[in-house]
Amino acid sequence: LAFRGDLTAAATGRLVQVRDVEVADRVRVARLDLAAGEHLLLTGANGSGKSTLLGVLSGRLRATSGTVDVSARTVRELTQDPRVADPTRSAAATYDDAVRGIADPPSLRDLGLLHPRDHRTPVGTLSVGQRRRLGLAVAIAAAPDLLLLDEPTNHVSLALAGELEEALGTAPGGVVLASHDRWLRRRWTGPELTLSPWRARP
Repeated sequence: LAFRGDLTAAATGRLVQVRDVEVADRVRVARLDLAAGEHLLLTGANGSGKSTLLGVLSGRLRATSGTVDVSARTVRELTQDPRVADPTRSAAATYDDAVRGIADPPSLRDLGLLHPRDHRTPVGTLSVGQRRRLGLAVAIAAAPDLLLLDEPTNHVSLALAGELEEALGTAPGGVVLASHDRWLRRRWTGPELTLSPWRARP
């Protein structure tokens, strides 16, 4: 396998502006700005709210307070364990359903993320790593200008992790990536935002 896709499409202007956002008992972020072409690494201990913040940016979760302005045209999120509506459907059928309506999407085979022998396998019997590869394929097929990645190197091979790192280096859109991966964090050269565990206001 060799990843052969683009993580994002080109974008312009400001993609994200967050001010004084809270999700009660989960995360608090005073400020976050992301412009086209910028890639942000979210770090912090388990329970500090990295996944929650990604969910707020994607629209999957709602903030308790504060303002979230996401002006990106197309936003896609790779969660830690992507869920599908029907786990009995094959990986190929699931991908085709997910990209229906997208103009000229890449084929699952062309992306090089999931081995062809697994294309006919029911999603429910795929490994976590295989489901994540499928989820990433669905996310990037839409050519998002904002891509949200939650622990993208978990359960994937070192080869794919390296390919993703290389693709991040050339992605022209915005990327927000949450990771504990020491290998990835040591090699990260862009801005970082470290989240702290939730503490109730006095």
